[in-house]
Amino acid sequence: GGRGGRARHSSRHQVVMASMEDALISCPISFGTIAMFLGKKADDQATHKWTLFVRGPNNEDITYFVAKVVFTLHPSFAQPVREILQPPFEVTEFGWGEFE
Repeated sequence: GGRGGRARHSSRHQVVMASMEDALISCPISFGTIAMFLGKKADDQATHKWTLFVRGPNNEDITYFVAKVVFTLHPSFAQPVREILQPPFEVTEFGWGEFE
């Protein structure tokens, strides 16, 4: 759980590599979650506002390497599969918990 006004942030970095003939190109990618406890605004269905994201580690433009990002949420969400075709590659929703 969290406390009112505090955000929890979790991210990981991965390097995506592509080979084109004799060239090797690498692009660092950052992906993770941010969750904010809603405090007094929380109810039975929404205790947190959270965001899933894929981006450059320092918010660099990754569209040269990433054409789209597909997020698959729990089936209880309306439209659980979200295909994001341009930056920001992220999904923000409200839910009853946060990610570890």
